[in-house]
Amino acid sequence: FKNIGLGKNDLTVFNALSGAVLRQEEVTFDYRKPEDTRKSLRHVRPYHLANRENLWYLIGFDLERQALRTFAVPRIASVTVTKVAFTRPADFSPEKFFANALGVLGGTGNFKVVVRFSPVVAARVREREWHEAQEVRELPNGGIELQLHLGALTEVEQWILSWGAGAEVIGPPELRTSIQKTVAAMSDLYR
Repeated sequence: FKNIGLGKNDLTVFNALSGAVLRQEEVTFDYRKPEDTRKSLRHVRPYHLANRENLWYLIGFDLERQALRTFAVPRIASVTVTKVAFTRPADFSPEKFFANALGVLGGTGNFKVVVRFSPVVAARVREREWHEAQEVRELPNGGIELQLHLGALTEVEQWILSWGAGAEVIGPPELRTSIQKTVAAMSDLYR
């Protein structure tokens, strides 16, 4: 197997988290969001470790934010297993948690994403299942329209941009507008 962009993990961090998930013990750790330069201390009930898109993620209940959160394991440092036991909710399911995500980032939104792919890239798009609930419509010109129902738009925007001029967002309007702004900024950058 050859994957592009394999995630880097500190085995000490990974082992501490996996043990805490198995024993259902709270953890604290320093976490750095991608857009932040500083770390913040998190206190989490770790529910599940998942490998998605070649990177390990921790899904856990953040006690300060009182909500489920997804943490990229390479951004976690200084893990302390508190030995405080908790009970994972019986209704928690990783499948349900990721059901409205293209890859990792789900959300609370309800977006019907429609992307039209040109005949040049349509064959490569057809070769994969991108989402469990995707719908594909064949177009007369040999292209396709792919429809997804997602909870957030950040990941799908990055994915659509990876197809270059071979993909056009049909909806929702806010995603199309966001892509237009990104493409304009890229055009300025490469002028």
